[in-house]
Amino acid sequence: MTNGSQLKQKAQSLGFHKVGIAAVDTGANNPARQHLKAWLAQGYQAQMTWMDNPRRLDIRACMPEVKSVISVALNYYTPHQRPEGTEYAKISRYSWGRDYHKVMHKKLKALTRWLQEQGEDIQARY
Repeated sequence: MTNGSQLKQKAQSLGFHKVGIAAVDTGANNPARQHLKAWLAQGYQAQMTWMDNPRRLDIRACMPEVKSVISVALNYYTPHQRPEGTEYAKISRYSWGRDYHKVMHKKLKALTRWLQEQGEDIQARY
């Protein structure tokens, strides 16, 4: 059985900068669920209509047997400085390198594969 420390160490070895593990709260009065409902009711999601999907309120709607959620972060900061002068466009740092969707996908796939190798009862999805 894999413990949290092993999982975090593996994720960091794959290049993730932050790793968190949270147990799934099955209570209907989950504060995070109530906070999301209030946030949506205030219209903070703007044009991101996908955020109002009721399935987002309970991960078990997508994965009924889920026990934990693993969250990872990958810092896309680059130390390179933007050239000075008005003739240069301002480009967000996340777009200076490879498409971060592809970078994340590759790392998540590797972490998922490693997790599933740790035991037959482990199911993972990203």
